Amino acid sequence: MSVQNNSAFSSRQYPCENCPLRPLPIFRDFEKQELAFISKFKKGELAVEKGGTVLVEGSHSAHLYTVLSGWAFRYKLLLDGRRQILNYLMPGDLIGLQGSVMGEMQHSVEALSPMLLCVFEREYLHELYRNHPGLAYDISW
Repeated sequence: MSVQNNSAFSSRQYPCENCPLRPLPIFRDFEKQELAFISKFKKGELAVEKGGTVLVEGSHSAHLYTVLSGWAFRYKLLLDGRRQILNYLMPGDLIGLQGSVMGEMQHSVEALSPMLLCVFEREYLHELYRNHPGLAYDISW
């Protein structure tokens, strides 16, 4: 199951100001303008089943995702058909930023467990970098 162009977003919504990731020590407090922008940038939430494909290597995605719960892994398919795992994704990790830079995904992402993803519209990414460079730097680094 690929969720790449799935429009079936979860009806369960966490408002950005109540995001379950905000208390984690790796996150800083947002300024009011940043929180307002992130709330506009967010499209919804998406549940992904274990084994579901979030992104496919060589494709384009209209969305970026933040892992709210669950685990996934990034991988590349090798010429001989084997899969090389690049890294693991956990709550708080951003998925899909590389496709914004490279034009198409350079790897695939598969869910290791049931996941809940926060979904963001890729079209707002340039506005994020232009109007909120500190926040853009934080999520890119």
